[in-house]
Amino acid sequence: MRMWHYFLAGALLLAPALLATAVLGLAFDGSKRHLWAGLLTAILGVGVHTLVILFMLVTGRVLREAIRARRLSESFLAELNSFFSRKRAYPLAGLGAASIVAAGVLGYSSRGLGISPMWHWIVGIGAVALNLWALQEELRALKENQRLVDRASAELDEFDRAQAAAGIAPMSEPPAPPLLSLRNGLTLLAAPWLAYLYWSLVVWHGEFARVSLHPWVELSLLGALATTLALRKRASAP
Repeated sequence: MRMWHYFLAGALLLAPALLATAVLGLAFDGSKRHLWAGLLTAILGVGVHTLVILFMLVTGRVLREAIRARRLSESFLAELNSFFSRKRAYPLAGLGAASIVAAGVLGYSSRGLGISPMWHWIVGIGAVALNLWALQEELRALKENQRLVDRASAELDEFDRAQAAAGIAPMSEPPAPPLLSLRNGLTLLAAPWLAYLYWSLVVWHGEFARVSLHPWVELSLLGALATTLALRKRASAP
């Protein structure tokens, strides 16, 4: 599957989720159904927009590595930079995700901080409109970005065929990074507590007793074990 296929699948889920959340909010103001729909939509929206940013960053990294290691023409990188400067998908992805989160925060703030619910409705309707427009722009940009990647891949294939015809052995792929590493261990050690703090501070407004420590403790302990093993492996390395 192409990268824009994954984005399209997410967008086809996000668009009706945005509309359903808005309808539930208008029909059942402040109901649990609206709150849960908004939470799930925010998670989905941030994930879908993050895909766009991730795909763009990965494309740039892959092209730079291909230019450095495989002698790919530097014109592809120049074209990619020009693509970034012309397309609005990159900033729209950030704005789309931020607008969904802002609408959710204002929804909770109207309860705890006394902010008028009107701000939640204004930002929420704006977030729906912005995201529906942004999804179209992001899909167009990803398709164009995919065409650039396909052209680069075709040139690399042609380069490999020319090397094979000349009897030159293909370059070996660099080894994959180890799964057991200090970075992965520290990430697994700290990341679960971000989810725990979100549920405690945002969802339950600081009522820590209502949030279970499981499975966050177990995941964090697993990260501590991975970190310890990675440190020992590094210390014993020659």
